[in-house]
Amino acid sequence: MAKLSIPRLVPKHSKTSGTSWYWQPSKTLRDAGFEPTALGKDEGKAIMAARQLNEDVARWKAGGDIRAKVEKRRAAGTVAALVARYRKEYVNGTKPGTRIPRLKPKTREVYETGLKRIEMWAGDKPLPYVTPARVGVLRDKTAKPIEEGGLGHSAAFNLLSVLRQLFKFAESVDLIPKGTNPATEFGLAKPPPRNMVWTVEDDAAFDAAARELGWPSMALARELALYSAQREGDLIAFTEPQLQPLDILEPVLRERLEDENGNVMGWCLSQAKTSNEYKSVNLEIPIEPDLLGRIERAIRTNRARDRAADPPRLLTHVIVNDKTGLPWKQRHFIDVWGRILAHAAKATGRPHMRELVWHDLRRTRVVRLRRRGMPKEMIASLTGHSLRSIEEMLRVYGPVDPTITANAVVASLEPRIAKKDPSNKSEQIG
Repeated sequence: MAKLSIPRLVPKHSKTSGTSWYWQPSKTLRDAGFEPTALGKDEGKAIMAARQLNEDVARWKAGGDIRAKVEKRRAAGTVAALVARYRKEYVNGTKPGTRIPRLKPKTREVYETGLKRIEMWAGDKPLPYVTPARVGVLRDKTAKPIEEGGLGHSAAFNLLSVLRQLFKFAESVDLIPKGTNPATEFGLAKPPPRNMVWTVEDDAAFDAAARELGWPSMALARELALYSAQREGDLIAFTEPQLQPLDILEPVLRERLEDENGNVMGWCLSQAKTSNEYKSVNLEIPIEPDLLGRIERAIRTNRARDRAADPPRLLTHVIVNDKTGLPWKQRHFIDVWGRILAHAAKATGRPHMRELVWHDLRRTRVVRLRRRGMPKEMIASLTGHSLRSIEEMLRVYGPVDPTITANAVVASLEPRIAKKDPSNKSEQIG
């Protein structure tokens, strides 16, 4: 048999089954997403298939995006090549010597947003293209308000922070000389920490707006968010099986929390953001009877709609899209949330409501609990934060609260001496 000269086409011989043909990519190609492929026993068909695969490789080497699973080839020494390596080794990588991811899923999302913007800005440019002067131009362009075509201060700061980390990585792997990171000082101050909290008037305005716009489930979402202090991702994933009886034995607690059947029901969840395959943050949050009734009514309504669907949906969520009856997609949920806030701000003349975000509810719950004098340890047991995180949140985000301040002032005062009542005749002379 004549020797074949087709790259990567490999025959494997067997005494029992004859010759089989395989296409074997190199390690570099396998890392990029090309996979070994069995081409069968027909030599002619195997040759044709191997040639087609080799054409894919050639197009990929020229920069083409051949298949979704094959990474686009980046020219060596470009910003795009640096981003690809950083994404693989750091953003999606693991801690040295372990299988533990370096970054949590939400943090990876933040990095990915920044990296995509960096690729759009300078992906095809060589690394020396990114100079402090060009970083300054990027800063000035992106830090403009959104209505002026920029990203806004916070988003621009996050983008430039990712750029700084990217080139710090480039220094660490000797792609650029030490001390030449062009984004070390990018000249944009860190955004001030948010300290906004919801008022009870904000609560009522949001709920009214949600119902006016035909999104009543969002009013329940706000109430449950404020009650539980959980993130929107966990809330929209709240399903019927997560509502379970809890083992609460203290009689005083049971008396306040029992439903009409004598059970203390609670939301049992594993926090998505803080949990991973090595650590799980599990919470059991008792639901007081009035809120429990609203949750159970929502479940009954949603379950009936789920079972009537074709095909039937077997897993019922507590908070669903009122228009479709389907579980919320997080982006759509946040978009509708913003529309309700805007409507509430316009309808009630409370413009600050446009600036409220979901996470402010989590902070509001912490602040309101502190106003009632609740210990930080108890707050942490509800929110799922570490005690250290709670202390940091209260230090950074907790607004100065007059109730807490009044407690501090009164504790520092001498006992008040009762004033004499001049109308008391027994104390008058004469």
